[in-house]
Amino acid sequence: MAKVARSDPWMVAGVAIVVAQLLAASWAEPFVDTISAGMALLAILCAARTIRLTPAVGVPDRWRWQAGGLAWLLWAAQWIANAVQDSLLRHDQLLAKGLSEARLAVLVFALMPLAAPDDDRRLRWLDAIFSLAFAVLMTILSWPDLFDADPKGPDNTFLYLGYVAMALFAGLSVIGNPARPLRRMSRALFVTLLAYAVVGISSRELIEHGWLGMDAPVFAYGDLPFLAYLWLIGRATPGGDHGNAPEYRRVLLARLVPLAVTILIVALSFIVACSLPGNALPAGIMALTILVVYAARAALIEALHHQRREAAFVREQARATGLTDLMHELRSPLGAIALNASIVRRTVGAQPALDRAAAAIESGCMTISRLLDDVLALERLEAGLTPPAIARHDLAALLREVVAMLSAEAEAYGVTLTAHLVPAEVAVDAAAVRRIVTNLIDNALRFTPRGGRVTLSLAYGHGQYQLTVADTGAGLSPEVRAAPFRRFASVARPLNGRRGSGLGLAITHALAQTIGGTISVDPPAAGGGTTFRLLLPE
Repeated sequence: MAKVARSDPWMVAGVAIVVAQLLAASWAEPFVDTISAGMALLAILCAARTIRLTPAVGVPDRWRWQAGGLAWLLWAAQWIANAVQDSLLRHDQLLAKGLSEARLAVLVFALMPLAAPDDDRRLRWLDAIFSLAFAVLMTILSWPDLFDADPKGPDNTFLYLGYVAMALFAGLSVIGNPARPLRRMSRALFVTLLAYAVVGISSRELIEHGWLGMDAPVFAYGDLPFLAYLWLIGRATPGGDHGNAPEYRRVLLARLVPLAVTILIVALSFIVACSLPGNALPAGIMALTILVVYAARAALIEALHHQRREAAFVREQARATGLTDLMHELRSPLGAIALNASIVRRTVGAQPALDRAAAAIESGCMTISRLLDDVLALERLEAGLTPPAIARHDLAALLREVVAMLSAEAEAYGVTLTAHLVPAEVAVDAAAVRRIVTNLIDNALRFTPRGGRVTLSLAYGHGQYQLTVADTGAGLSPEVRAAPFRRFASVARPLNGRRGSGLGLAITHALAQTIGGTISVDPPAAGGGTTFRLLLPE
């Protein structure tokens, strides 16, 4: 995890904007325009930091981060419209309100806490209906918004419900979105919207009761939600993700979060129907639609669960077949051991024959040992019997140790092994990372021809470390590329060294999942070669 500087420049800039607002209170007229201008600058700052932290292309939920950045830009535009409405728009708030509704809609879809990107497409469509219904309700509840120039406007009940409902929706997003780094943005937005609800309701009540005027400089405390976002979005989520949570907890969240969203939408529809008789029929239809969608979602989840159970049964059968294949693979080295032991026992005075027999016995025993070690390691990882030992380590130093250990092997194969590493102090399982990198480099060395190159790289960006192992070999065959991390995926004979067990990449994939990372294979390059990419959270 990257060290956080003691003086965060983003926070410094945010505090400077707030200070400038307060200093302007003595000469600005009216001060409410100064508040609007300052909040616009803070929103732009929040948008810039969100865009800066947006994950790289190919990372799941990247679009959610992009939506979050767009929402902050719309929020800034709304505040700018508020600031210029008197001089340019002649008190017309239509533009500001339209920007407010667009911002709320974008935030709703960014925070949708239901289906994951790799879930069934039908499930994602049903969840989109949840978000669409909630966005429509938020449009009704937040019109007109808090910054209506007339403090004696319509009943504030709808406005307050909109604030609270949006904060609840963001809280459900924190619970329902377990993946990092998305969980960081959900948490920051939840705290921001909750604080914004408190600020909005309290300031509105103070104005309504005549305790404070619209131009009171104390309303600069409305900047606090923006500062909270700037602070939280730059910090890693405490406790990591839910990837290692017990299965029952993940299943429970997958059921309860959609149920909670359904209850929230139905309750808001009921309030709208009771408060606005003219909209009772549309609100009732919306509530009924959401109930039907939830029922369809529950039925679909059960069907998918049944499919996964059947797929698990097929996998178990494949595992049994794989173990049978393994026993078949063990027969050859065992036969060689038996035959050469017989030669050793019968040969007298023939030293070369004894040497060859002893070498064959040693090779056969090592092959069996590697196979058994790999099978046992993979079984323990998949059964969850190897919990990660997370501690802070100098990742670059650890990788240099691996490169030094494999340099002699690379030299023997005539392959150039290089490393390009950035300084990094990360909380990881050192043994797991060491084995992952060793497996990847060893695999690359064995399939790279003499005169080729294998390059290990470590870079940091978008809140995570990216570790790549690239070679200039022939590349993976189409069969292996289709499922590179399945058991016994090795179908080709290596150019260098021994043939592997076919379990190395499967073990690498299981280790990456255990430590909260993701591993993938880049699409084939025009010049050949293979690139494996490991992403580690900071």
